This record gives sequence, structure tokens and C-alpha cells, in this order.
Amino acid sequence: MKNDPSYYLFVYGTLRNGFNIPVQDQIKDNIEWLGTSEIKGKLYDIGDYPAALPAEKNAKSTIKGEVIKLHNPKKVLKVLDAYEGYNPKELSKSEYYRNKETITLQDGKQIDAWVYWYNFPVAGKRRIRHKDYLNYLKKKNTA
Repeated sequence: MKNDPSYYLFVYGTLRNGFNIPVQDQIKDNIEWLGTSEIKGKLYDIGDYPAALPAEKNAKSTIKGEVIKLHNPKKVLKVLDAYEGYNPKELSKSEYYRNKETITLQDGKQIDAWVYWYNFPVAGKRRIRHKDYLNYLKKKNTA
């Protein structure tokens, strides 16, 4: 991985395939979907979209998501930073923050990918325990 100059993004919520949101139209020509993966973390239902928090070191909880290769990372990340409410110059006011994490692709290759982690408290929010936001929504909407 260290010699790979590519940029990747791990998405777990409304940026995943299966959602039709306007921001995807702004980036679709600059991304390539690589498949599914999982990352250590916890998911929460905070309303119209999920919140993910990184897991503690030895935690077993994971989040299912998808990996995207960024062909124009500067442009894509600028659009997504605005969408996610991330401003590195005002981190305390940012709803999400972006951090690089090591993830494993389906073929076993490990890469570093950007992840947007939730930056506000989740007290009182419902935990999504089965790690997949898309499946959670399907079950929630049929309940």
C-alpha cells in the first residue's frame, strides 16, 4: 500500500450505491466503485443519515460499506467535505471529520481510505447493531 499513490474513500451511509442523492451527480465522473468492505466502528441512527464512530482498539463491532477509488481526489473531497459538514479549520463545528483508516478489500489487499467519522455526541441516538445501514433502513421502513 505504501507505494500506491491512489486515493480511496470508505462510505457507509447515504453515499453508498443504492442512494440517489444530488451530491453523487457532482462526483460520479471522478470515482470508481471497487466493492464492499468493513471497518471497525459503531453505527447510529441520527435521523436522515447515519453516524459512525471509530471502535475502540479491541472492539469487535464493524460497519459494512463500500470502497470508492477517487480519480480526482481534490475535487471529490472538496465536494464531499461540504456535503459532510467537514471543515478542518473549524473542527469543533464540523458534523463529521475525515480520517485515513486501513481497510481490507475483497481480494485481501489492504489500503488506506478516507472515512468520515461523526464528530458530535450520540447520547440518546439509536445504535444500529447489524452493521449495515442499507439493511437497517429496509427493516426500519417495513416495520
